[in-house]
Amino acid sequence: MKTLKTTLTIILSIIAISTIIYFLPTDGFLNKLPVINRFYNNTTLEIVSINGKAKVNINDTEYGETPLTINDLDQGEYTITLERISDTQNFYNKQTFNIKLTKNTTSRIEIEIGPAGILHGSILYYTPQNNPTKNTGTLSILCDTETSKIYLDTEYLKQTPLTAYELPVKEYNLEIAANNYETLNLPILIENGYMLNVKAYLFPVPVNFDNNNDE
Repeated sequence: MKTLKTTLTIILSIIAISTIIYFLPTDGFLNKLPVINRFYNNTTLEIVSINGKAKVNINDTEYGETPLTINDLDQGEYTITLERISDTQNFYNKQTFNIKLTKNTTSRIEIEIGPAGILHGSILYYTPQNNPTKNTGTLSILCDTETSKIYLDTEYLKQTPLTAYELPVKEYNLEIAANNYETLNLPILIENGYMLNVKAYLFPVPVNFDNNNDE
């Protein structure tokens, strides 16, 4: 009798847990369970500021200074604010970026913050691909500079913008170039079933004035 009662209790418990998991939204429920939280939120954000350090604020919460790697984030949309650290006040403007994080992916912000709001670098993040094909992913690129050109493994592809361009899964060297701007080079990885989103910022080439007079 005791064995039957124990068996019934176990069966009813399994049915109850299965019912809860089935009817509750999994993204809001599973990632709150302490046992599997570590595995479910395998989402990483890397932030690097080139040629300097910056204070990092994410969704109105301070996270410290660059370089910074944040693990086990919930998937969703984030607002990242970077404030370059400088002895000169008001020389560098705060920069705000919006990024969408997808679980089980790594996103990266690698930006140089220059004076007058000038930026050079990239933001990379993945989103699920619509109607994915086996062993392929897609690539989308936006650039703040008009008529910038895209090269993959040194081969010219097209001008920006680029939308959902299908590619085999592998690593590539991405180059974005425009006249009178510094070229941006970065390695990228196309993942199966994901679209890699790239936001690129190009720094104007400094103009040198020759003050020497040949007389």
